[in-house]
Amino acid sequence: MKRQMIKELNPQAIFLDNAFDIAIVGVGSNGQGDVVAVYSNKFCIDIISSDGVDDKEASMLLNVFVEHSTGKYSPIFLTEMWEIA
Repeated sequence: MKRQMIKELNPQAIFLDNAFDIAIVGVGSNGQGDVVAVYSNKFCIDIISSDGVDDKEASMLLNVFVEHSTGKYSPIFLTEMWEIA
């Protein structure tokens, strides 16, 4: 549902695989004001970890996804403040 709502706002928005849809926590805007998906880093890592991958390796895999998610309509990956401290 979240994916569809974002697609209605920006048909060119880029998403991760459908398995990560539950990690979409909202929308943001790129430098040109276009609406893009915002994913929670923690939720993405939790999804990857649910396949038996440890958190450190899951974090490295997510970094690969982030590195390959480039472009004008690519998603934003949110790290919450409590995750940094």
